[in-house]
Amino acid sequence: MNLPRLASARLVVPAAAVVAGLAVASPAQGSSCILNYAECLVRAADLDTWWQRSAAGIDCYLDTVACLKRTYF
Repeated sequence: MNLPRLASARLVVPAAAVVAGLAVASPAQGSSCILNYAECLVRAADLDTWWQRSAAGIDCYLDTVACLKRTYF
């Protein structure tokens, strides 16, 4: 059994669906979400402890997902 080939076949369909979904919507709509995410990660990286940075990074991610949902759905 060729596991790398099987694993890649499982990833092709979801990846194609994501690419198709993002291709339909204009990229400019979601660009502010991505820019805010990058700025949020920079602020999170400046925190003192690993736990604070990790929690702030998770918050950045969740805020970005919410922003993208509002924008595209």
